Amino acid sequence: MIDSAERLRFLREALGKGILASDGVNLSLKCPSCQHKDKFKLVVHLEKEMWHCWVCGAKGRSINSLLRKFSPAKAKEWQSKFKPPESKWAEPVEEKVKVTMPDSFIPLVSHSTDPDFLAVSRYVESRGLEERDIWRLRLGTCTRGRYRRRVVFLSFDENGELNYLTGRAVDSDSNVRYVNPKVERHGIIFNELDIDWDQPLTICEGPFDLVKAGKNSTCLLGSTLTTSHKLFEKIVINRTPVILCLDSDAQKKQHNIAKLLYSHDIDVKTINLGNHKDIGEMKKEEVESAKENSKSWNPESRLYYMIRNISSGSIL
Repeated sequence: MIDSAERLRFLREALGKGILASDGVNLSLKCPSCQHKDKFKLVVHLEKEMWHCWVCGAKGRSINSLLRKFSPAKAKEWQSKFKPPESKWAEPVEEKVKVTMPDSFIPLVSHSTDPDFLAVSRYVESRGLEERDIWRLRLGTCTRGRYRRRVVFLSFDENGELNYLTGRAVDSDSNVRYVNPKVERHGIIFNELDIDWDQPLTICEGPFDLVKAGKNSTCLLGSTLTTSHKLFEKIVINRTPVILCLDSDAQKKQHNIAKLLYSHDIDVKTINLGNHKDIGEMKKEEVESAKENSKSWNPESRLYYMIRNISSGSIL
């Protein structure tokens, strides 16, 4: 069995010196066709063999395709050395799960006397949503099925196709707060249809945060952003400035996200939540003010955060 060390040596010979990440499998190289030839932005996964340049967008699903593109003389040597003869070098086809609209979906801007619909409407009003928020976020509910008595947030991709939906329970005694489709979230950009990549993008955690986040915003459907996320890819390719608005209990993760984006030359800012646990607790004007006064992130920001959170007796 060929190990990653042999693959690493071969690629460095074929494509030049690279930087191996601490995980031991992600190799960063200088992209031969990129305008930033002095930067290590071409990342190759030594085990999965996928590769991608985060600047020019070149990518592929096999190292053989990478070598055919940038070092043809080494491609045959790679195939004979690292792939068994019986392998056909077929690139895997990713099976895409189709997200469909629930049959009983009703927009919340509709008028209905259904008790479940009215319960959801009252809940939305109690959360401070106005009619324009309901229109902007395309909120709805269902009168039957797994999304009954839930606020349903719909998400559409850049082509206007439904790519995700999530239902938030309105009953406090519900055992499951959110119901989601079984799709890989890393491939989803929530409401990509509404994003202008040339303008600063506000990123928060959950769909209800989007009410306060304002225009040109999206949510992570969690608190994690990595290089495998489509959102990360689009930000880097478009050089989109980012304003991070994660919850107060996710500040460490926010610093990790900021560090990742900063390392790819993205302008990152973070907002001050004050005494609030998330932007959902804040008024819209408070969030807008916090965004206007957001501070640029740099490595020292993370260091100061770590120092402030040192426990008594701990060693930095």
